[in-house]
Amino acid sequence: MRVPLSWLREFVPVESDVDEIAHTLEMAGLGVEGIDEIDGDVVFDLEITPNRGDWLSVYGVARELAAMLDLPLKPLTVSVPETADDINQFAKVKIDAPDLCPRYSARLVLGVTVDESPDWLKRRLEACGVRPINNIVDITNYVLFELGQPLHAFDFDTLHGRQIIVRRAKEGEFIYTLDEIRRELDSSMLVIADADRPVALAGVMGGLETAITPFTKNVLIESAHFTPSGIRRTARKLGMRTESSYRFERWVDPSGTVRAADRAAQLMAEIAGGKVCKGVIDVYPLRIEPTRVSVRTERVRKLLGIEISTEDVAALLKRLQFEVAIDNDTVHCIVPTFRNDIKREADLIEEIARLYGYDRIPMTLPKGVAPRAGESERRKFENAVRQFLARMGLQEIVTLSLTNPEAEITWGWQVGDGVLHLRNPLTQDHTIVRTSLLPSVLSIVANNFRNGIRDIWVFEIGKAYRHGEVGEMRSTEPRKLCIAITGNCYPVRWNLPSETGQADFFALKGIVEKLLEWLGIENAYFERGEHPTLHPYRTAFVNIGEERAGVLGEVHPKWRQQNDLPQSVFVAELDLESLASHARFERRYQPLPSFPSTQRDIAVVMPEEFDAGKVLELIKRVGGELVEQVTVFDEYRGAPIPEGYRSVGFTIVLRAKDRTLSSEEVEQIVQQIKTELSSKLGLTTRG
Repeated sequence: MRVPLSWLREFVPVESDVDEIAHTLEMAGLGVEGIDEIDGDVVFDLEITPNRGDWLSVYGVARELAAMLDLPLKPLTVSVPETADDINQFAKVKIDAPDLCPRYSARLVLGVTVDESPDWLKRRLEACGVRPINNIVDITNYVLFELGQPLHAFDFDTLHGRQIIVRRAKEGEFIYTLDEIRRELDSSMLVIADADRPVALAGVMGGLETAITPFTKNVLIESAHFTPSGIRRTARKLGMRTESSYRFERWVDPSGTVRAADRAAQLMAEIAGGKVCKGVIDVYPLRIEPTRVSVRTERVRKLLGIEISTEDVAALLKRLQFEVAIDNDTVHCIVPTFRNDIKREADLIEEIARLYGYDRIPMTLPKGVAPRAGESERRKFENAVRQFLARMGLQEIVTLSLTNPEAEITWGWQVGDGVLHLRNPLTQDHTIVRTSLLPSVLSIVANNFRNGIRDIWVFEIGKAYRHGEVGEMRSTEPRKLCIAITGNCYPVRWNLPSETGQADFFALKGIVEKLLEWLGIENAYFERGEHPTLHPYRTAFVNIGEERAGVLGEVHPKWRQQNDLPQSVFVAELDLESLASHARFERRYQPLPSFPSTQRDIAVVMPEEFDAGKVLELIKRVGGELVEQVTVFDEYRGAPIPEGYRSVGFTIVLRAKDRTLSSEEVEQIVQQIKTELSSKLGLTTRG
């Protein structure tokens, strides 16, 4: 908003130089974006905060300047020369939507001459950034900038029935506004109507059919208070932003409607030669009373850290045009209706701080013991996982939580009832929140392929989002870990075989196994499974005890083909909350073994679909504490192994803590393992 200094000085006798005035305005909370000089007058370009509608006028800024500098504020005196003709003989006003229009005031001026405005009026409007039109319209704009009350002038002779009805628009109604655009209306919009049709969009813009023209003789002045939410809704729906709507959306003083109408009538009588009818039509069905708020001096001292008396508190608040009364240590205030931002004690304390001076408030350290700072346990756990995966050669990526159903379906993810949809998505590419990290991580892999990058070892830690079960209102936001690998993990391999470090199912499984081992999770195991995004024969679930903790496998060939992936991609998604609940970071010391170990190899013949993990479990169970380690070292197919079968080689490391195992003990354990393999699992061994 632009405010000429000469206009300010009509209301407050400020003699400070321009820079000091600008500094005072900034200390009050107004942003001074620029200072211009127009026709020898200084003009401040001010930025107004949304909660201070009372600053959207010259008088409002002058009132604040007077309070900050403790100067007297000159009241605006309005004297309206009235005729003997009563306005009620000519016009009527009815409010059918008091919830959207609590007050509507009107003045009637007869016999005006529409002409060019005087130079002083045009200069004031131009300094405020408004183009002069004619004396009647210019007067309404002048009062808007002077008092902050938007006005509208109707050509009274064009109003059907000589009446004003403030009502909601009817479905299917339309109006041609002053910018000559046809506006379609609906029942959520407030309109000013005559007996037959809408003649103005309330608080936004007037209608073309009742506009002031060079032939206008009689003018009805509208001065009303409209609720901010209603004006904001109408302006947004129609894509309109005017000086009037800008003010009504923030707050216009409901107590100032009559004064503004009187001021406009006075100027029309002086400038346009009009005769002002006696009286004002003032319909006020829902009265807005001043707010009553109290402030305790002790609370002021505690929050601001200053020594101030109750009398000084009252004096500061009185400078803001508040009515104050002192009761012991408390100051009771009646806050005028132009300050709708004052609701509670803290608001008054903020006003006291502004007037007292922020520069006078001492800087002190807070008293008391501060709570322990630092990271939460969840963040510590996730950071530890990040560091471990980085040491394994993976890079962290961050993807968006917002996506769309098509993107999830692209990777075989089923978009069902559990998806959370955005009510007001900014773009069509971001209409839902992701239910899994897999689609977003795979999209990053595909994008890297398109840019010629073939070696990708990445991970992401983030949230997935999902509705609760049917009948539940609660939604969940589980933390997930997603890993994706493809290509070679060594960017330079001149001294290594070409196949070294290549991503495959077992490389990914090894990363997950090492992570589980590092987290101290002992009861984890892998189970053959199926997943819509993954290869039907190269997928495994990660279980911890009876709990499903994640899935890993190769991306399904059809999704590879659909997304132009030139090579196999292997992914895993783990539930971080499950991992955290089972993690054991405590490390217990174990002395180096005092006795040697003994190693034996066995080859087990099993069907192709048989889970080798069951053999591992059996070997550990039969050998008990003597089995130190079991690993798979070989897999063989071909003669003499029957078709549909494979031979898997296992290395068994045996060691006793208190003795050296004899050959007889070792052979007895191995033979018992073979017997159990045959009797329990139906498997045979080679050799």
